[in-house]
Amino acid sequence: MKPETDLAAVLGSALPASVTALPEEVRARLAVQVVAAKKQQDADMAASIEVAIAGVPFAVRGIVKKALLG
Repeated sequence: MKPETDLAAVLGSALPASVTALPEEVRARLAVQVVAAKKQQDADMAASIEVAIAGVPFAVRGIVKKALLG
């Protein structure tokens, strides 16, 4: 099984019994959907940060970005 289709690996924790009871192909589809959602969330966050710092003077953008991202 590929890592991106292993739901437990994607979520980073053990699956509850109700999810484990699902057929393997359903769990694989869920894992693919979770991976896609995480990628979309990362892209949305990056775009939001760029919009948020667009009004910040160029000289301090790096500092602001670091403060936002940690």
